[in-house]
Amino acid sequence: MSIDSLSVPGTENVAMSVGFARAVELAVAEREAECARLERLRDALEAALLAKIPDAVIHGRGAPRAPHVLNISVPGTDSESMLMALDLQGVACSAGSACQSGSIDPSHVLTACGVRQELATASVRLSLGSLNTDAHVARVAELFPALIAKARRLSGLMTG
Repeated sequence: MSIDSLSVPGTENVAMSVGFARAVELAVAEREAECARLERLRDALEAALLAKIPDAVIHGRGAPRAPHVLNISVPGTDSESMLMALDLQGVACSAGSACQSGSIDPSHVLTACGVRQELATASVRLSLGSLNTDAHVARVAELFPALIAKARRLSGLMTG
């Protein structure tokens, strides 16, 4: 197969190329401020969740980590149930890394870091992005602990 057989005939989309180049310029120019904003939102959510769920475990806490990701495990819960409950409330999240989307296994990253199985299977990954606001953080800070309390109540009813 020659290189010529891989090319697509037709006119190059110059406008799209220029638009993409400008988008990259803006992303680079705004990167530092956006990372700081996302880190502030993540840290506010983390603090709010820990205030209401003191036995929660924040994975990577105190270590350098992505400014937009909060990975939390709550003992006595499971990520699958939490993901369904959060989804029903309109909160999109995941149980593992983005490259593990759809997997039912615990995060390979948490497992490699030595996180105990019961915490790894209770992990919920909340990612923030350019459209998230303080209001979104406040909503999740109210919903998440309420759903944890409900899951724990149901767990107690089922086992007791």
